[in-house]
Amino acid sequence: MQFERPGGNLLPIAILLLDPPADRLHVKGRKHFDGVADRDDAELLRLYITPLSDEAQQMSGGAILRDLEDKLSNSVRITERQPVRADDVQWALADHPPRCRTAGRVPSASRRTITYT
Repeated sequence: MQFERPGGNLLPIAILLLDPPADRLHVKGRKHFDGVADRDDAELLRLYITPLSDEAQQMSGGAILRDLEDKLSNSVRITERQPVRADDVQWALADHPPRCRTAGRVPSASRRTITYT
């Protein structure tokens, strides 16, 4: 998930990982928004990401992503889905912090595919 200030660059604010077999979305948001958003925008982004994490615990991950793809604004966007192979979602979240723009290394083929956006 990315944020763009008016006239600014797109900057990563959260990692969304979808585990298709479990239909579960895992969310890891930035803890600090220094250099990404001003104080007011940072608070709004926190207020947006926190409930998203809560929803991901209760709702279909695929449905949440589809909803985000349909509704996000010009300022907050998600990237196209990219498959990432991992047998441990928590490892994948740790390996792909929100400051990264790409999925980085792809682990061995023995790991299941999750979707990174």
